[in-house]
Amino acid sequence: MDGVSFMFIGQQKGRNTKENIRRNFGMPQPNGYRKAMRFMRHANKFGLPIITFVDTPGAYAGKTAEELGQGEAIAYNLREMFGLRVPIISVVIGEGGSGGALAIGCANRNLIMQNSVYYVASPEACAAILWKSRTASSQATEALRITAPELVRLEVMDEIIPEPLGGAHSDPVAAFPAIKESIMTTFRQYENMNEREIQLDRYQKFRKLGQFEEWVVRGSDWRNVRSERSSAPGVNTAAGTWAFNEAEANYIEASVDADEAWEKSMEGKAEWLNRPVQPPGLSRSGIMEMAVTMVEARRRKQAAAAATSSRPAYSSNGAAAPAKQEAAV
Repeated sequence: MDGVSFMFIGQQKGRNTKENIRRNFGMPQPNGYRKAMRFMRHANKFGLPIITFVDTPGAYAGKTAEELGQGEAIAYNLREMFGLRVPIISVVIGEGGSGGALAIGCANRNLIMQNSVYYVASPEACAAILWKSRTASSQATEALRITAPELVRLEVMDEIIPEPLGGAHSDPVAAFPAIKESIMTTFRQYENMNEREIQLDRYQKFRKLGQFEEWVVRGSDWRNVRSERSSAPGVNTAAGTWAFNEAEANYIEASVDADEAWEKSMEGKAEWLNRPVQPPGLSRSGIMEMAVTMVEARRRKQAAAAATSSRPAYSSNGAAAPAKQEAAV
């Protein structure tokens, strides 16, 4: 695009039932993630910026996928993408579900289409887990914060790409210019960075995710409480941590003091802390080796006995001999 070579990697569902079935409804197999990583390494070797298009409800969770190492393939991609020396730009064009989206979405910048969603679990699955009923999917949707404006506000996504009237699926040609403009504008921010700066930028983006506030509220009155906390002048602890009021500041300082007292009490006691207990005698030289040898010998003897008993005995004329009867004494 605009004279710049990119490596494009994407997930595709389909536009009808036949295409969805052929593409497994956009749920990649482990081999798909390994193929994506192979192309990422190729781009990393030749200095090509990577663009990924995410559109999946999640990685395929079937028996075959598990046998082929689905979890390992996703975890491997997560680890390796943080070490790539070229800029990575991810665009969510439909839905981004769980690790299936993250396996090609560990990017320097994450863009999302205006009507797309990004979640750790679908609202129906979340409702079934937390509320024990899929009818609570609307409550789950509100709690998950899966829409583009919420994701940008929480800094999970970095930019919203506008869609034409009716959505990008209704007029893909009209949506292409906006996608191209956003990608190129984002790429220009990394064009003059060196390899180390690109890696640190990607690392820092994900390090700042997951920050949260914790306090006790009455029922579901968290909106009013958040409004009160944001407008309150607040106080600072001795270390400079902001607190809503003096009582909360004292609680924070007491918690920190308790943690420091525990750490101090554990100094010099690493030798006996969680020390494994061995039965007496096992530490003597040769005891464990002898025990292992005896167990292996017993197992071989039992296997030989089982093999002998499973073969029928034959008499001199070739007929099977009657089984030996053992009388109980």
